[in-house]
Amino acid sequence: MTDETNMDQIEFWNGDHGTSWARYADIVDIMFDEITQAVLDAAAISTGDRVLDLGCGSGGTTLAIADKVTPIGSVTAIDVSSPMLERAQHRADAAGIVNATFVLGDASVYPFAEHSFDAMVSRLGAMFFDDPEYTFRRMVPALDSGGRLALGVWRGPSENLWAMGPVAAAKEFLEMPPRPGPEEPGPFSFADPDRVRSILGAAGLTDIDLAPLDFQVPLGRTLEEALNFAMEMGPLSAPLSTVTGDNRQKAIAAITEVLKANQAEDGIVRLAGACWIITARAP
Repeated sequence: MTDETNMDQIEFWNGDHGTSWARYADIVDIMFDEITQAVLDAAAISTGDRVLDLGCGSGGTTLAIADKVTPIGSVTAIDVSSPMLERAQHRADAAGIVNATFVLGDASVYPFAEHSFDAMVSRLGAMFFDDPEYTFRRMVPALDSGGRLALGVWRGPSENLWAMGPVAAAKEFLEMPPRPGPEEPGPFSFADPDRVRSILGAAGLTDIDLAPLDFQVPLGRTLEEALNFAMEMGPLSAPLSTVTGDNRQKAIAAITEVLKANQAEDGIVRLAGACWIITARAP
């Protein structure tokens, strides 16, 4: 394995997509707050812990961890996306967080010191590694003996209407890219429990467990924010960026109808989400 690994993901998250996710960081945290809380609870994060936040993005999980461990603990947050990491650092500075360190790098090859963390967590980041078995095998020694791993990952696409509902409505008007294979890097690559157990077991982790988390994903606070997400950050962002004219207008209208149909009286659009909360321990 060389430093050329994960290059497609590095390019993707440093382009327009990463910039959009950084710009809408507050919406992302609203959408995935239930996953954040479930992951931190599963990892039993507490005062004084040393925590590694994998794929920290714009820092939503990092700030939550920093608060739980208090200044006598620490959180190291790593991500490949420069725009998202810059947003994370800015948010931490604005919040007066002093116990968080942000690292621009690829966790697959980053030289973490052995036994330097009590817990390792990730909210929706573990699914994007080119070779997850290699990556976790490299990272496990960074956990102290008995250290905890907790990951939030998506289950299958059919269970995640927050992403696939708008896609189903608009795809006839768009040129959709091929969907990644079930073991290729992508949002649903950890959907198969047997694959997850195989990857983590081969990395030397024990007590591997997958608990389902089903919830309604709030796509921001308003219909406008939900539409912004669908157009700029969700799986339709790339095909929408290349379509013009009548087909673009029809696609946007179809997306809008799906969102309106799932808008509650409080103005928030909510669609079904389905995750695994994965836990394991270092030997």
